[in-house]
Amino acid sequence: MPPIAIVGMGCRLPGIESVDELWDVLTANADNVTPVPADRFDMSEWHDSTPMTRGRTVSRHGGFLVDPFGFDAAFFGISPVEAHTMDPQQRLLLHVVWEALESAGIRPSQLAGSRGGVFVGQATSEYAETDPRSHDPDVRSMVGSRLRAVTAGRVSYALDLRGPSVVLDTACSSSLVAVHAARQSLLTGESDLCIAAGVNVILSPHDFVAYSQGDMLSPEGRCRFGDARADGFVRSEGVGVVVLKRLDDALRDCDAVHAVLLGSATTNDGAASGLLLHPSVEGQAAMVRDACRSAGVEPSELDYVEAHGTGTRVGDGVELQALAEAAGPGRRADRPLLTGSVKTNLGHAEAAAGMAGLIKSVLMLRHGVIPASLHLEESHPLPAQDDFPVRVVTRNRPLEPAGSRALIGVSSFGLSGTNAHLVLGAHVPEPVPGTPRSATEAEPCLLVLSARTSGSLRRLAEKYAAYLGPSGPGRRIRLADICAAAATRRDAHPHRLWVVGHDHDSVAQRLHALAAGETIADGGTAEAGRSGDKRLVFAFSGQGSQWAGMTRSLYRSSPAFRTALDACDRAVSKELGWSVLERLTSDDTAFPEDVSIVQPVLWAVQVALAAAWRERGVTPDLCIGHSMGEVAAAHVFGALSLGDAAAVICRRSRLMQRVAGQGAMLVVELSAARAREDVEAYEGAVCVAAENSRTTTVLAGDPEALARLRAEWEERGVLCRSVKVNVASHSSQMDPLRDDLLRELAGLSPVPGTTGMVSTVHGCEVKGPELTAVYWMDNLRRPVQFADTVRGVALAAESVFLEVSPHPVVVAPMNDTLGGDHGEVAVASLHAGQDEPTELARAAGRIFALGGRVDWPRWFGGGARHVPSLPTYSWDVVQFRRESADSRATDRPAASRVRHIDLASWSGGSALPEGAPVPPVVHLAAMLETAQEADRTTPFALRDVKLGDVRVPFEAADDTTLQVTVDRHRGQTGEARTVTVRASLHSVPEPVFCARGRIVRAEADDAASLDPDALDAVLARCREYLGAQDLRRLAQRHGYGSDSASDYPFRAVEHLWRRDGEAVARVRLTQPLSRLDWEAGLRPLLAARPGAVSGDDGISYVPVSLDSVRFFAELEPEFWSLADLRSEDGGASLRADVRLIAPDRRVLARFSGIHLRRLARPSRASSPLAHVPALVSALTEQCATSFAGLAKKVAGPIGGDFLTGLLHSVVSPPAARERAQDREPATARTAGPETSVEEVAPLPPDRESAAEALLKHSAALLGMPTSTIDERRSLRDLGLDSLMASQLRQRLRRSLGQEVSAGRLLGPESIAGLAKSLAQHEASSHFRQMSPKGPE
Repeated sequence: MPPIAIVGMGCRLPGIESVDELWDVLTANADNVTPVPADRFDMSEWHDSTPMTRGRTVSRHGGFLVDPFGFDAAFFGISPVEAHTMDPQQRLLLHVVWEALESAGIRPSQLAGSRGGVFVGQATSEYAETDPRSHDPDVRSMVGSRLRAVTAGRVSYALDLRGPSVVLDTACSSSLVAVHAARQSLLTGESDLCIAAGVNVILSPHDFVAYSQGDMLSPEGRCRFGDARADGFVRSEGVGVVVLKRLDDALRDCDAVHAVLLGSATTNDGAASGLLLHPSVEGQAAMVRDACRSAGVEPSELDYVEAHGTGTRVGDGVELQALAEAAGPGRRADRPLLTGSVKTNLGHAEAAAGMAGLIKSVLMLRHGVIPASLHLEESHPLPAQDDFPVRVVTRNRPLEPAGSRALIGVSSFGLSGTNAHLVLGAHVPEPVPGTPRSATEAEPCLLVLSARTSGSLRRLAEKYAAYLGPSGPGRRIRLADICAAAATRRDAHPHRLWVVGHDHDSVAQRLHALAAGETIADGGTAEAGRSGDKRLVFAFSGQGSQWAGMTRSLYRSSPAFRTALDACDRAVSKELGWSVLERLTSDDTAFPEDVSIVQPVLWAVQVALAAAWRERGVTPDLCIGHSMGEVAAAHVFGALSLGDAAAVICRRSRLMQRVAGQGAMLVVELSAARAREDVEAYEGAVCVAAENSRTTTVLAGDPEALARLRAEWEERGVLCRSVKVNVASHSSQMDPLRDDLLRELAGLSPVPGTTGMVSTVHGCEVKGPELTAVYWMDNLRRPVQFADTVRGVALAAESVFLEVSPHPVVVAPMNDTLGGDHGEVAVASLHAGQDEPTELARAAGRIFALGGRVDWPRWFGGGARHVPSLPTYSWDVVQFRRESADSRATDRPAASRVRHIDLASWSGGSALPEGAPVPPVVHLAAMLETAQEADRTTPFALRDVKLGDVRVPFEAADDTTLQVTVDRHRGQTGEARTVTVRASLHSVPEPVFCARGRIVRAEADDAASLDPDALDAVLARCREYLGAQDLRRLAQRHGYGSDSASDYPFRAVEHLWRRDGEAVARVRLTQPLSRLDWEAGLRPLLAARPGAVSGDDGISYVPVSLDSVRFFAELEPEFWSLADLRSEDGGASLRADVRLIAPDRRVLARFSGIHLRRLARPSRASSPLAHVPALVSALTEQCATSFAGLAKKVAGPIGGDFLTGLLHSVVSPPAARERAQDREPATARTAGPETSVEEVAPLPPDRESAAEALLKHSAALLGMPTSTIDERRSLRDLGLDSLMASQLRQRLRRSLGQEVSAGRLLGPESIAGLAKSLAQHEASSHFRQMSPKGPE
């Protein structure tokens, strides 16, 4: 029969998180069996050393997974509510399946809708036994843990696989029976790819007792396969996955083949042994023969058999005798059959045991080594016989094949008598003719990574850095192959990263820097959004990007660029009689400024650069051009032939030379409207030539008039700069050229374009044929509507803009035009003086990070081989356990370090307004100081900080203790540790969760001084000045009162300079200093927000997480604060970085990746603290009397949106939400004496807004805080199922009086879009109610 390829593998086994870790354990001859962890169950209540004691077990050991309850539910679109009900076996399987597909180099998204089969071996579902609501069953719990069939269905659903999806239970042979079934499915053509798996997680002591009553468990806790003193097996856990394809398909798809599955068989002992639970020599021997017959080999040809090998008194003898009978005949006496068992390392993983043996066997074939089978001190009597044809391997030894390739058998036996055996062979690849184009050592290599969250991305970067490091497995592999595999064999997720380097070390160092939140030139991160590939717009700039020496290295390195430039050179030479190539290769140190030379050369470079991009897999969906740039755009668009485009640019520039010296052009940092007002006094001598952005305008006209205007503006502090041109394009000075230009271009033959083009002359899309001589005269004479065009293109569809030029000219204007709502959207192709191939790699990385499409196989030259050892995805793990199983053992002093901090002692006398929340920076300082207290010699940093929803009021500081818990290490020294901050308030029974993060060891040299020019560079960019009074007014407008306490800590900011997206401030603190004073350094973020100074837009943001935090030194009385802020996904969220710098340029602290989520607009400006009672509700749920008067206290001294935003994120506990849902409909309620969230909500006064209701009820059903809901996504993406949709529909009807179908709630509409629609309906209904009725 055709062989089956094993193309991918993944596993979780006792103490083991990956396939590579399994091999390390095997070759180290390690035993990973441990006592039963206390967080599973208290083994002391179930253990008795006396065998066969009723209700007790002799074994107190087992093999246990590192983290059986951690799960990245959000990754798979599963709500926290549903995740809690899911069997950990289902959750772990989803993780491991994804990793196995990544190991195979198969992008999971490519499998959607395919004939993919899923076959899972599973025997138990003990999670159902832990359900505290077993007396009150529901569908979700039944599907989550009781119905084992759903385990396979989960995988099929997550990957949208349409082939068979089956759970098989044959007890301990389940997983190998699943592999056999998968093989059959592939051979019959039922499936084109199969995932075969085995799962087992131990959550109950019951099976311990049952096996012990059968005298099957080892009292010593060791599997001693082949030992005369074997006394039973040890229970263990495991999840193992293999990905299977037909070998021919795998080779066609260039998959890495780990091993070949040559044959398989399943049999049953029947009544051969005379007892149901007793193994049969005859049955097992027949199984081996059948499997070898299926593989087309003789049993005597097997080099090794991975035995079932449990180490039981009866089982070992039967299995060894069966192997001897099956494989002994025909075997040379000097080559006994070698055997061993992975159970001696890990214990018996029961339903997953066969998968553990299979993965071990594949690794043996890969590495050519047989690891030792452990705990064999006195040989079993059978192998002790000199002529016995089977030997147990007791030390690591080479795998020496007897034939042309190694052959290994794998056995697995079920308690019911069902047996399975596989025959594996090493894969010997055929030689591949030819080699693909690849990067040499001198060429830059581009590595791109992506993840679903910024925290996962940062951890993935750290994994790759270790992989590429001096001792990493990637060190042996060509960097170009690693980069190609990472780009072509991984799915692209919203959070993205890129790094360019020439060797492993440089890439690893840059990955470390990005993971630490640093900004570097050869790498970066961005969020691409969740809407798929964005439209790629080629933007061809006008004059001004030229520089001496441009494109020389690109001409040498890019065949497409060289071919296109040569063609342009011939076309220009035909028109003007001189060579573009000669101009580009001239030894002149400065490039000529004559328009008749500059424009043809730039046009040729732009056309060739577009060809170079297409050669590397970057193709435009749309083209736009600025002034002369439209000529290249029209050619790349496909409307003008090369000859016609050359005619336009050459004849246009030649005619312009007639008026050279008569005009000039000036760029001014003013809006076009403001600039027009200022030039009115010059009576037509000056005009607006181009509106580049909302704050940048180009003027053209008389040189003397422009000089006078420039002097006036500079006196007012307005930035101006001259354009290097001696003609006044887009002004009346072009009118004399009209007739000649129309005549010379009359012969153009434009045709319909092949992509798309939007005109910056008319501001609308063009088809192609209209690009006649008249159009090109308008292009020369009329003003350039660049800003409006860019804005319109961005509004029409999410886009990434690539400037096609030798140096950026329009990147900044495009980002300025769109940056407030879209973040950075524009990328430069090249920069003057930089290595051009490296620049292209950087630009491609930026395009990818922003969400643009890059055809990676074309970028890497095609035929990129897969690298199976690439790091797998880094999960955002959250612990999901049933309440009854929620062990508090991990909180014991022996397991964690706990520090108690009197919050009042940390305030240092600092004043915050009454009712204001404790700033999160206090919790950050507490986390780091607690870690540092335990180890004074090691620098630490915080990573992946999640902030709590309930903000503790500062006025309660005297009665508040911060409880900081640092978990112990789980593994090697230096691993990340989880640190959690909770606030214990007087009279409140349960602590309030404040923050959680990871403590990691930081690099000792990470505290290097700031780049001496960095501060100056920021000051040069931020030209809008705010004094202390200006900042206080800004603070008041955003929610802070006018008294000296309320505007804390803004009063510490002496001076501030800003621009949209960036701010730099000089901070001076009053002594004595406290931890609270760190907050003053973060306040300049308020001024960095786009549009923050222009007015109150009613938008509030709440901080929800931070990527990393590091304090390098003690806080000083004076320091600088550098804040960088980026809008993401249309302003739905912000991401910020803040550095606090001492006067001597030392870095005091760094806050990277501050993530702020936009809140729903307050619906009633007159009551900015409408949501403060939500905080009261959250706290009084635990203690009804502690903060009953908080809303009244807060409403007095503070107003505005910023604090509202901070408090809006508070989510009332589930019990409070359920009580609110049981109230009467809003239309039937009347105001009462008690305060409630509904009663202080926006208009109408007895109802909450539509957006608030949608978020609140959705969060309650999904089991997640409202602050973590991403309004850009659909409810279905967040895990809403049909049951939840029906419940949400009912809740919205009760709270809003609106009917929303369950189908719509489960549809693709974003939460923001749904909220907007509900709000519009609500407003319309309210308007109708308020409108006066006419006469009856």
